[in-house]
Parts: sequence; structure tokens; C-alpha cells
Amino acid sequence: MNRFGKRWIAAGLCAALAASMLTGCSSVNKNDVVMTVDDTKVTLGEAAFWLRYNQANTEMYLGGLFGDGNMWEQDLFGTGEAYGTTIKEQILEDIKEMVLMEQHASEYSVALTAEEEAAIDEAAQAFFEANDDKTLKAMYADAETVDRMLTLRTIREKMETEIKKGVDTNVTDEEAAQKSIQYVSFTASSTTDEDGNTVDPTDEEKEAVKQQAQDVIDAVNGGKTLEDAVAEVDEEKNVVSSTYGDDNTTLNDALKEAADALSDGEICAEPVEMSSGNGWDVVQMVSTFDEEATEDRKAEIITDRENDLVTTTLEGWEPEVYEVDEELWAKITFNVGFNAPEAETEATEAGNTEAAEETEAETAAETETEAESAEAKTTAESETEAESTEAAEETEAETTAETGTEAE
Repeated sequence: MNRFGKRWIAAGLCAALAASMLTGCSSVNKNDVVMTVDDTKVTLGEAAFWLRYNQANTEMYLGGLFGDGNMWEQDLFGTGEAYGTTIKEQILEDIKEMVLMEQHASEYSVALTAEEEAAIDEAAQAFFEANDDKTLKAMYADAETVDRMLTLRTIREKMETEIKKGVDTNVTDEEAAQKSIQYVSFTASSTTDEDGNTVDPTDEEKEAVKQQAQDVIDAVNGGKTLEDAVAEVDEEKNVVSSTYGDDNTTLNDALKEAADALSDGEICAEPVEMSSGNGWDVVQMVSTFDEEATEDRKAEIITDRENDLVTTTLEGWEPEVYEVDEELWAKITFNVGFNAPEAETEATEAGNTEAAEETEAETAAETETEAESAEAKTTAESETEAESTEAAEETEAETTAETGTEAE
């Protein structure tokens, strides 16, 4: 199941917003039922508010990353459907999960405290005071709807905490063991002739590149550091630091095999050929047991176990009745945009940068890929990455981790 909603929504309600109508609004009754989860009914207003809320957060913090135009109508990630379509599906799944958490709350002795109810009232009141009637209408925000959705969110957070208590937090050194290495890649690049045709490197060019790699190895064996040895050969080339364990899938197998044969401080005896045949890696073992990286990996394993337990628990609660009025939901479109009022632009821009960075970090964690140093991504080393380094591709999704939907 999708863990989409929690990350953004945990930040709290948006501050002051300014709503702008992009197209004409459709006529809808926000009290109509758009979703049924067993005995729980979700109104169109509740679902639309949750969509608008996430939409506003996304447009406030990340909208500038997607260029001009209505980002919700664009196929931003090549999935074949508009980003808004994807987000609307995720919003419904998110609400379904929150309702299921509420329905099973008593099994975990979860209930809102008086302090939590007061905090919800305070957050809702601040939200209404910060935004004008036009914006509140665009977000389908009334007192009952906002209170309901904040209540569901709070219960979900408390339920996840309780569910995660059932996770085994014992992770052995053997299970999480990480090695740390440094490596540098040498690639014979293809060229383009005057007719625009790609010309593969010659055997002589490839041999010259291989010799560069061997010169680095010889220099390190002669007492130089890997960084100094590389700088003597090519001062623009970067040395990449990386950690890996048995479950690592981002480093090239040949590179890992060569590294596994090394002791602490030892460098490979000869360059490690890439599968393309056009490049070579030089790898040096820093530590065959990196304690800090191993502890970090233990924490990641525990987090993975927690998330898996939440997911499997939700899957076990699949309702007997789950219905969505697709025709009604289709009436909610992205005909409204949100931005910060002019007086708040500076503060918003500062917050945007931080929020974007946090979102990328969360996305990276969810994709479970270990992105290597961006410095290593020269044109020549891009080939190497396909062969021997990490494929650090951040999951869209989780960049897409928030959104929203429509208004009247």
C-alpha cells in the first residue's frame, strides 16, 4: 500500500495561501459520499480538501521545479498519465488507509487525548484565520471537514507508532555489515564525427585509459594517497567514496568482487574492467568493517521492517466493502492554483528550499537506493555508473509525495 500521504501531511496545515482560479468550476455537492469503507462514509468535501491541502503544499514548495503551465496536467515522469491523475488515486488510497487505522484503533488502545483534540482545534482555527474566504472555498475547507481530516491524520500517526512497536529491532553485525571503499573510474569516451555519427574509441585510446588507471595503482603502491595519485594523472577526475554490504545492488558486481578480495588500505593489483570494455575502475579498500556505516544500515533495516509491518497490517485489514464514486471524484479537477501572498514571498522561498531538500531526502530513503557522490557524474563516468557504480535514481513518487485536487 502507498505510504504517500503521511510525509507531507505531518508538517501541519499550510500557512496563508492565495487561490487563483485557472478554469471554471464545476457544480458539486461536497456532502455527497465519494468513498465507502465498510461502515465509514467519506464525503466529497473531505476528499477534495485532502487533495487541495496536498496540492497547495506541493505548489508552494515544489511547483517551481516543474516549469510553467499546469503541472497537474503534465506527464511529468513518463508514466503515460497526467500527474494529477496519479495524485488523485493516491489521495483516495491515503484516505482509505486513515479510515482503516481509525476503524482498528481500539485494537491498539489508540484514542485522542484531550490535549490532542485541543491541538487539532488550535491548528484548524489558525488555518481559518490565516486564509481568506476565497481560498477556504477553493480548498473545500469548513470547520467540520478540517477537524475530521486532522483527526484522521492524528489517529494514523498514533496507530503507526503502535504498530511499529511490534517490530524486531535486533539486527546483527553480520546482517548489516558494511565495507567502505574508494574508487575512481577511467573511461575511453566515444566521439562524434563531422556527420554526427558516433565513433567508438580505438584500441589505442582504450589502452591509454587503462594505462592511466594502472599508473594510479602504481603510485598508490609507491606510497601516495589515492587522491594524490589520481590528481597527478587527471586533476579533474574525482575519487568516489562508497559503503556497501551483501545486499547492495548499486555497485557493479566486478567492482565489488575486486573490493572483497582486498584488506584494509589495500588497492587492487590491476584495473577492474567494465563490462562495456571501454573503461576501468581502480578500487581501494578503506575498511572491511565500517562501524559507523554498519550502525546506519542497522537503523535502515529497522525502518524497513517498521514500514513493512505497517503495510502488511493494512493489507490484512482490507475492507469487505470498498466503493468509490469515480464519476463524482472526476468532477474534482485542478482548476485552482495556490501560492503564497506577496507579503510572505520571501519567507516562503526560504521555506521552499528546505522543504524541497527534505522531500528529496525522504524520497531517497523510500527508493532504497544509495546515491553515490554527484561529483562522479562526468560524461565519461556516466558510462561507468551504468557498469560499475550506483544507479542513484530517486523515485518519482516519493518526490511526488504530496498533492491535492480541486475546488468549486
